[in-house]
Amino acid sequence: MPTETAEERPRVYLNSVHLKGFKSIEDLTIDLKKGLNILIGKNGSGKSNFMDFIYQAIRIKSNLKASYKYSKLEFNADEQHSFSIEVERDFFTKSEQEYPSNRLKFSEKFFIDNKKVFDNSQGSTLTKDFEFQNRQIRYTNISMGLFYILGYQNIYSYYLKYSLPDNLACVDIPGTIKANTGDGFVFWSFPRVLNFMEEILSKVEIFFDEYTEDAEPKNKIENASSSDILGLLKIQDKTINNIKLYTNIEDLRFNGNINLYREDKSVIIENIKIDFKVNGNWLPWSQLSDGTKRLFYIISEITVTDGLILIEEPELGIHPHQFNLLMDFLKEQSEEKQIIISTHSPKALDHLSPEELDHILIAYYDLEKGTQIRHLSDKEISKAQKYMKEVGFFSDYWMLSDLE
Repeated sequence: MPTETAEERPRVYLNSVHLKGFKSIEDLTIDLKKGLNILIGKNGSGKSNFMDFIYQAIRIKSNLKASYKYSKLEFNADEQHSFSIEVERDFFTKSEQEYPSNRLKFSEKFFIDNKKVFDNSQGSTLTKDFEFQNRQIRYTNISMGLFYILGYQNIYSYYLKYSLPDNLACVDIPGTIKANTGDGFVFWSFPRVLNFMEEILSKVEIFFDEYTEDAEPKNKIENASSSDILGLLKIQDKTINNIKLYTNIEDLRFNGNINLYREDKSVIIENIKIDFKVNGNWLPWSQLSDGTKRLFYIISEITVTDGLILIEEPELGIHPHQFNLLMDFLKEQSEEKQIIISTHSPKALDHLSPEELDHILIAYYDLEKGTQIRHLSDKEISKAQKYMKEVGFFSDYWMLSDLE
C-alpha cells in the first residue's frame, strides 16, 4: 500500500459525472479528463450551475439539506482501479414525516471496479466492512475521505469563484492568534484564512505543541517573543516562486510589526499580515490592483491545494498578458492536479495541445433537457487540428466557427 505522505499516494481523478435535479440541470452526463478541463459556453447555459453541482456532490454529507436529487461520480485511480459513488436525495412530505429532521430521504451506493460494495437504498445500514488490496475497510456513509482510507490522495473539491472570499485574514486585514494556556494545556484559536495561510499558521501550532527536553508546550508559548513568532511565519517557497513567476508581485513577507501580549492565562499574537513587493515597493493588500489581488488569490491557493480544483472565469479583471501567464500556471499545475475552469475567453483554449481538444467542454441550454454539456465531435476536432497546423491559433478558429 502507498505510504502516508500525500505526494507518494496515488491520485484519484473524476472520470465522469451523471447529475440530476439542480437548478438548470435536469439530467446531464459528461466525461472528464485528467489535467486541465475547459468549460466554455454562452451566458445562461448553466456553466456555474455545473461547477456548483460538482462541488456540492463531492462534498456531500447525508445530514445536509438536499439541494439536488441525484449524482453519480465515477473516479479512476493511477493504479487502474475505478470507483463510483451514487447518491440519491429527496424529501418526504410533511404528511409522510412529522419532523423536518426526518424528511430527508438519502441513499447511496459505492462500487469498486464495477462491483457493488455498499448499498443502503433498501435499508438503514450506515456501515459495511469490505476488503480492498488485502485490507479490511469500513465504509461509514458518504465521505471523500474514504479515498484516503483506501490509500489514495483525498479528492475534496476546492472552488475558486470570480469574487474574492471573505476568509482573507492575515492578507487583507491583520490576523490574530490566541493560545489559551490554562489547565496545563495549550488551546489554540486561529482566524478563518485561505488554504496557503492555514498551512503556514499550523506550523506555529506544531512548533509550540511539541514536547522537548527543555520545555513543555505551555512553557514554550508563555516564554515566546514576537520575534520568535515572526521567525516561524514562513511563506512556502513554492508559493513565493509561483507568485514571482506568474504575477507582477516581486516578493512576499510577513510584516515585522507583530504584537504579542499576555492576558489572563492566554498569549495573544496580533497584527499578523503579509506585505507585497510591487515595483520595488512594499505594499499592503489595500494598495494592490483588483487584478493583482485575484492573481495572488488563485495562484497562492492552487499551489498548495490537491484534489479537484474548480475555477470560475479566471480571466475576470486580469490583463490579457497576465491572463496568458495565469493559464501557463494552470496548465503546469494540471500535470499533477485535476482542474476544471469555466471561461468566456477563447484565448484559454490556446493552452491545449492539438491532442487535448477533447478536454474542451461546451455548455448549452436545451429547452427540453435543461443544461447540457458536450465534447467536440471527432469531425470537429479533425477540422480544428488542421486549422492549428496550417493557419494559426485555435482561439481564432473558435471565434470564426459556430462551435459554441
